[in-house]
Amino acid sequence: MSVATGISARRMRKVLPIFRSRLAAASAKSGRLAVPVLVIAALAHRAQFVTTPQFLVLLALGVLLAAFACTAATLAALALWRKGGTGWAQAIRGFVYGALALAPVAFSLHAFATHPRLADVSTDTANPPALAGGRAFSGAALQERAYPDLVTRRFRIAPGDLHRAALQVADSSGWTVTAELPPGMPDEPTRFQAVATSLIFAFRDDISVRIMPDPVGARFDIRSASRFGEHDLGANATRIRHFLEDLDAVLIAAYGAIEPVEDDTELPDLPLADPDAPPREDGPPPLPGAKPEAQSAPEEEDGEQTGLPQLEELPPELSEIYEGDPLPAPATDARQ
Repeated sequence: MSVATGISARRMRKVLPIFRSRLAAASAKSGRLAVPVLVIAALAHRAQFVTTPQFLVLLALGVLLAAFACTAATLAALALWRKGGTGWAQAIRGFVYGALALAPVAFSLHAFATHPRLADVSTDTANPPALAGGRAFSGAALQERAYPDLVTRRFRIAPGDLHRAALQVADSSGWTVTAELPPGMPDEPTRFQAVATSLIFAFRDDISVRIMPDPVGARFDIRSASRFGEHDLGANATRIRHFLEDLDAVLIAAYGAIEPVEDDTELPDLPLADPDAPPREDGPPPLPGAKPEAQSAPEEEDGEQTGLPQLEELPPELSEIYEGDPLPAPATDARQ
């Protein structure tokens, strides 16, 4: 009886199944899907297969998948901690994938909170460089408070040289130049427009560079504006700062150290050529008192005037060669 009882007891022992977290599996699948959605959406937007509004829809889809992956992974980890079981590896993978997909969003939220609500930044807020399409400039007061370092720059070089240096920096920055007014005369302004593409999500911003002649050399202004949205997350101001730093590096490499010129520097007045001369009065230049007399033509021996110029006498060695040769008869008009 004891042997039979032991056998029946072993048969009646209840074996509990191992707990497998479904949330962990769902987290891993959602995280693996969120990353490709964001990557494919960014590549399609960079290749201009989708518009910016369509890209934002795909971006929102990828963010939702990533957020679900992180949330499900956290809940699965809590359940596994209480009950035990399997699914830790899936939960960890889902959380890592979701965190990678949410990293750009977290960075954007931080920039949104720390930067002013601007999408158009210019070094000259009173008279900014013109953009394609005649886009109006706004937010001058907010920009002056947020970015007081972005002002007009003055350089002690010719506008044409500064124009070529700015084009070199734009090319090294990966910008696409769409229009250009090349340098002409030394006192003529120059300008060019370009398009810059962001590194991750390929947002396109319009840029306008203007170079004006200045008594000390040239005045430089740059404007950068986002095509979509009312908040650039500080991208335009950062782009202008990097451009100015690279421009200074190019000018130093080409011309050496150039002494900066402040925008409020007052230029000295040029002295008069003659300190004792009276100051010049405004108005048109004075007219001559009388017309110059026409120079009279030389007269011949018989008193008649002739308009033929007097020929120089030949040297003695050449006069012997032409001695005795008749002079050519004057040409007559065939119509007479």
